[in-house]
Amino acid sequence: MAYEVTATRRRPQQFEDLAGQEFVAETLKNSIKTKQFAHAYLFAGPRGCGKTSTARILAKALNCQAGTDPTCTPCGQCESCRSITNSSSMDVIEIDGASNTSVNDVRQIKDEVMFPPTSCRYKIYIIDEVHMLSTSAFNALLKTIEEPPAHVIFIFATTELQKVPATIKSRCQQYNFRLVSSDRLKELLSDACKEMNIQADDEALYWIAKESGGSVRDCYTLFDQVAAFSDGQITYEKIRDKLGLLGIERLNEIFELCTAGDSENVMTQLDSFLQSGISIEQLISNSTEYLRSILLIKNGIKKESLLGQNADRYSQKVLTSWNSVQVERAVSLFLNLYRDIRYSISPRYELELTFSRLCWLSQYVSPAEVKAAIDKAQTLLLQAGNVPVKSVSETAPQTPNYGSFSSAQNNSQNNAQNNLQNAATPEVPKSTQENGMPKGMFTFSALSGNANTGGAENASVPEPNAIQENPNPFYNGGAVPPLQTAADDTTYDDLGNPEDENYAPVEDDWQTSSYPESDEQLAASYENEFASSSNPQETEESVSAESGNFVKSDGTEIPLKTLFDNLITKLSSQNPMASSALLQTSNWKIQGKKLSAETESDYQLGTIKNAEHHINEILSQTAGEEIQFEINKKEIHIQESHVEIPEQVKLLCNIFKGTIVGGKQ
Repeated sequence: MAYEVTATRRRPQQFEDLAGQEFVAETLKNSIKTKQFAHAYLFAGPRGCGKTSTARILAKALNCQAGTDPTCTPCGQCESCRSITNSSSMDVIEIDGASNTSVNDVRQIKDEVMFPPTSCRYKIYIIDEVHMLSTSAFNALLKTIEEPPAHVIFIFATTELQKVPATIKSRCQQYNFRLVSSDRLKELLSDACKEMNIQADDEALYWIAKESGGSVRDCYTLFDQVAAFSDGQITYEKIRDKLGLLGIERLNEIFELCTAGDSENVMTQLDSFLQSGISIEQLISNSTEYLRSILLIKNGIKKESLLGQNADRYSQKVLTSWNSVQVERAVSLFLNLYRDIRYSISPRYELELTFSRLCWLSQYVSPAEVKAAIDKAQTLLLQAGNVPVKSVSETAPQTPNYGSFSSAQNNSQNNAQNNLQNAATPEVPKSTQENGMPKGMFTFSALSGNANTGGAENASVPEPNAIQENPNPFYNGGAVPPLQTAADDTTYDDLGNPEDENYAPVEDDWQTSSYPESDEQLAASYENEFASSSNPQETEESVSAESGNFVKSDGTEIPLKTLFDNLITKLSSQNPMASSALLQTSNWKIQGKKLSAETESDYQLGTIKNAEHHINEILSQTAGEEIQFEINKKEIHIQESHVEIPEQVKLLCNIFKGTIVGGKQ
């Protein structure tokens, strides 16, 4: 008898022989028992999992001649069963959908279904790889599979269910086939070895089952290949040597060198692997599987079907040298390497770089470990001693007093600082200040002890929300508003404090005697001060009712203020920027037909000059005669003085690379 491959010889002949498809087998058997089988079936699933075999078993069960009715256990001996097994039955037609894709092939099926079966109960069409049919062929099948003759049954098989139109799916009973587990495949291989009188190690069979990826046909095909060179004795060592695998021993050796950081020997060992004929892709695949198994073992998984090897065969040095996070990092490196070698200049360079990185993998620290170390350091700091927390007045730089605040404001500010100090600084026993960390050391608010963080009992700090915010925005240092500062001859230290102990701030006439208590009062006070000091009033004062009149040719006089008001009103809608600039001017004068003004800003000067044409038109329209407007730059006389610049100002100039352009004396 001619030799048959294991996949063909061991093809299932009964529903019970279907490996890993118990749901499909039980459902079909029950439908046959109740005689409620459908007129169209759709079997979908990965390759080699039993779709075509199930279709043939169903065809034999429906047409078996051992009984008068369809049976769940076809005999396999009658003429109908033998012809279906040999693919020679006239009533069970198997069609390859990949080579019969046109609408003409489907039209031929439509013509044949009208004829009854010759020797069987049912005429069954098994169309394999049905997703390869064209769109026209699918459309031609719709009416036939929806209402076929009573003696016709369609069985479709496909590995790509998503390519089958929904109109076909809705007319069929759909069964999804699953991949077979490695343990079940190993049992099938053991039975095959007994039939062929072959001795096989469990480790070798597990490797074959794992490499097949859940496909029974692939598993038998690889088994035949291994059995061909094993001479009746299948071992993992033979598989490793003949198929160019690394093997667990070699992998243990090179990864032990990686854990020791011996990059020189790692590169030498890697070169020997490549010189022996092991491909780079195979080396990457075996290394990835090895690291995956190491990760599973470190997580307590020692199932041999998952590892592919016995857990005891993996190096204990590798298991103890790297933690789980570092092994995950190693697996990620090899997964990325497999994707990168496709577009690399040299795949070997990429491989060597990855193994070089593994040599210092012991130094890799994940972000989670950094956070854990910080949390541990926090606990140690809190438990090292009850460290006193510095008050605000000790830690914050003092605001230099330039005599810009009144004594009442200073008192209010000091009171606010004292209140904040009392709220933020817990009372520390004297004994705790003498132990633990050095006295007066700064502490962080994040390290303040409480019941949740496990800090020291005496180092607890109230919640930040419980501390009332000081209404004075400058209580803790910072720049004092320029309009509230005044220069004097007092010298200051680096923190801005007066060096003269007898220094007393000078009160100005505009200072108030009380400080706003609420935020609304504080904001209102600053707005009033800003409006009274920064809003220019020179223009309004210089252009008043007594500023002069424009005399027309007929002797009629027009007040200068009237011309100014009309100019601002009309120019605001045409050129708001020029109108705003005019409001900042001063020294308005009129001499005959010429109107002039002055400004201190170069920007305002350019803005007004660009709008001179519109200004002249508006003034001429208002006066009824032509008026020429002229804007001039106001000369500013700066009196030189030899005032010593404070050290704080010099420090700021050095830090921000700036220069002093002005100030008040």
